[in-house]
Amino acid sequence: MQWLVIGQGAIGSLMAINLQRTGVKVALKLRQPQPESVTISLDQQTYSFATQSLPLTEPTHIFAAIKAYQVTEFLAELKQSLLPINSTLVLSYNGMLDNEQEVLPAGALHWVTTHGAYRDGAAVIHAGHGESWLGWAQVEQASSRRPAEVFTALNNALPLLNWSPAIHQRRWQKLAMNCLINPFTVIHQCRNGELLHQQVLDEQYALAEELVWLAHHHGVLLQVEDLVQQAQQVIHQTANNYSSMYMDVKHGRPTEIDYLNGFVARQSMQAGHPAPHHQALWHRVRELSLY
Repeated sequence: MQWLVIGQGAIGSLMAINLQRTGVKVALKLRQPQPESVTISLDQQTYSFATQSLPLTEPTHIFAAIKAYQVTEFLAELKQSLLPINSTLVLSYNGMLDNEQEVLPAGALHWVTTHGAYRDGAAVIHAGHGESWLGWAQVEQASSRRPAEVFTALNNALPLLNWSPAIHQRRWQKLAMNCLINPFTVIHQCRNGELLHQQVLDEQYALAEELVWLAHHHGVLLQVEDLVQQAQQVIHQTANNYSSMYMDVKHGRPTEIDYLNGFVARQSMQAGHPAPHHQALWHRVRELSLY
């Protein structure tokens, strides 16, 4: 089946190119109005993609690596379009939504990755090689069998891909990494690796403690020491990378801070257990951004 990649973000562009490299038919859905085709460069090679809009007329695998604040609107558009039978939706976004289980459609998949990429004009830079995990978005589907065709295509395009019945655990871990790293790159206006020379470790422990409490409240077991060590490891591994949040602030775009530290702060407050360190970082990044 054909693939439709949503948007031209760094990770989506990287996946579109790598899917096309494996011989898969790939189209892009852009924001309106859109040209009939677009080109994206990677490793000094240029790739051309046809564009497509909704509704779809034939079964399609959809890969949507989008911003968290775009998810609700995109899902509403998708629902209105009535996807053809046997279509598949793969979602990838940083952070979490407050009403996730209500808005995520049945049969949707989450894709979580440690690959790093950013856009530089018409080019996408694969800044850090990692691995990815795929699993069912709805908790009640967690034990269902993996969709073989989708899994194989994504693994061929951007290995290594792991099938994860516990994708929610992976998403909380990814949430923690983003909460413990990204806001500090905005505050200190630096690459990830430069955080090693900033006094952020104590603050990372405090953030991890608040997040571990909230995760446990949601039935997910995490350990403070593990999260901080993982954050330090990610900083080392992606030392030359600019975080997506830093790039968003630099280019005057909205950030996902509301769905990262903001999510932890709101959910903790609702649970009667405030998270002041997440609250402070949330508001600090909002002050530094144009949105």
